[in-house]
Amino acid sequence: MSPEAVEARLRDRGCSITAPRRAIVRFLSGNTAHPTAHDVFAAVNAEHPDASRATVYSTLALLVELGALVPIRHGEAETRYDPNVSSHHHTECPRCGRLDDVAGADVEVRFRGWVTAATVRFSAVCGACSITPPAAQPGSQS
Repeated sequence: MSPEAVEARLRDRGCSITAPRRAIVRFLSGNTAHPTAHDVFAAVNAEHPDASRATVYSTLALLVELGALVPIRHGEAETRYDPNVSSHHHTECPRCGRLDDVAGADVEVRFRGWVTAATVRFSAVCGACSITPPAAQPGSQS
């Protein structure tokens, strides 16, 4: 969703488009890094030192509510945010935690009834981490 479309949704909701809110929307637009709220705050605060954490957190919650952002939760880890609201899946690197989108993955679901939504997260060592071999496992011979 383009920044302009997101801003239009915010206006339709009666929200002001403040400079920090605009910076949040622009930072997230096309962002494939799946940032945390902390990441968003750091980026926006570098440009707008007056932006508060409360503004970032409330704007993220509002964007999720408007369907312009998808929260990604995994266990105890901090929530990450995905501006790609189309149906897709993710790979997560078990070494560094990097999340990448997987577009159009064919995943067969065998279930009696109707599947209304599904999210799949594949565990896969990313390209950067695959360059370095894993540490020797206990009991393995080198």
